[in-house]
Amino acid sequence: MENIQLILNAVNFAKENATDSGISVEAVAKNAGFSIDYFNRIFLSYTGFTVTGYINYIRLKQAAFLLRTTDKSVLDIALEIGYDSHEGFTKAFKKKYGAAPSEYRTANKEKMMSMAEITDKTVAARFVHTNPDFRLVDENEVIDFLLEKDAKRYGYFCTTTKCCGLEIAAPNGDYENGFIGIGDDLNGGCYLEMLTDDYEILASWIKRFPQRKAFYSNKDAENVKEILSSYGIEKNLKVTPQALYFGEPFECSLPEDITVRLLTPKDKKAIQKWAGGRKDGYIKHLLNEQDYLDKNNLEYGAFEKDSLIAVAGCGIDEVHGLRLNNCCVIRFKNGRENDALYKLIFKFVTNDILSKGVLPFDDIQHGEYAETHGNFTSEELGYTVVNRRYDVI
Repeated sequence: MENIQLILNAVNFAKENATDSGISVEAVAKNAGFSIDYFNRIFLSYTGFTVTGYINYIRLKQAAFLLRTTDKSVLDIALEIGYDSHEGFTKAFKKKYGAAPSEYRTANKEKMMSMAEITDKTVAARFVHTNPDFRLVDENEVIDFLLEKDAKRYGYFCTTTKCCGLEIAAPNGDYENGFIGIGDDLNGGCYLEMLTDDYEILASWIKRFPQRKAFYSNKDAENVKEILSSYGIEKNLKVTPQALYFGEPFECSLPEDITVRLLTPKDKKAIQKWAGGRKDGYIKHLLNEQDYLDKNNLEYGAFEKDSLIAVAGCGIDEVHGLRLNNCCVIRFKNGRENDALYKLIFKFVTNDILSKGVLPFDDIQHGEYAETHGNFTSEELGYTVVNRRYDVI
């Protein structure tokens, strides 16, 4: 366990200093408290990267982000992320992304970066290293297996796996009896998403793994608690129902003075007025013209005459032919909150998503969020609960 913390320290140091062109293996090893001879071998064992390989991995992810979100020249980006020359950077970038930086920029200028493209790939290797009875398996095979088994129940997990870059591990690689999706948090730590219908296996995993974790079940909360209690587990669980809408379009008659439509960069002034001086990440996203080029990123505006009074944010995730709207989060202008209108906007967006051939999905309009944002659950409107996510607290 001591080595794990030292390696995590080394990973964080390398990540924080990757853009320093003078960073060396010796510097990373010294910071972590290792001798250089031992360090390279144990770093590779725990992370799946050599030290130099990990530094380049961090640099090139940053380069991809800058190419897609700025107009900086390729040379300026190369120097900013720690490369000494345009040529060396271009060769390394092309090896990782299969295209020269300028070609990559042209091909991806209309696409937002997904979490999968910036996730830290060391966490899965560290998990497997400390749990040798698990091994990583092909997430594409797992996704196909789950979609064929029950796309309605497992579709969200599959799209999340692809979008967030989860890696899949299973005991001895046999994922049919259950598996674990491995993700990273902002501090380079590990969180787990567990999926198995065998509650004896699930209970053993909950007891065994100290990391932040969640699991999925189609059973209700009382049933799940009773089953886990029979295996000696008395954990607090936070449950989030996950629901899909399979029906015909909702009846949705907006008030005569209200219109709902997709926002465009031309709505910048209206968005700024709606924000009322707020400058959080979501506001910056709404004001970023580049984000509107991504067809899987949908932002609806509710207008009263020409005044923007609410915004409904949606994102479409796609995996192996399944297209799923992963949320519908509605935010009103301060002082304009309206429960009845909230429901109507929600219905309008669901109808529009349906018309685009996308399966409307929702795990937001429940619990505390629903009580203060429209006071309803999507299930009450006609969505069908197909799964539940349980966060182990």
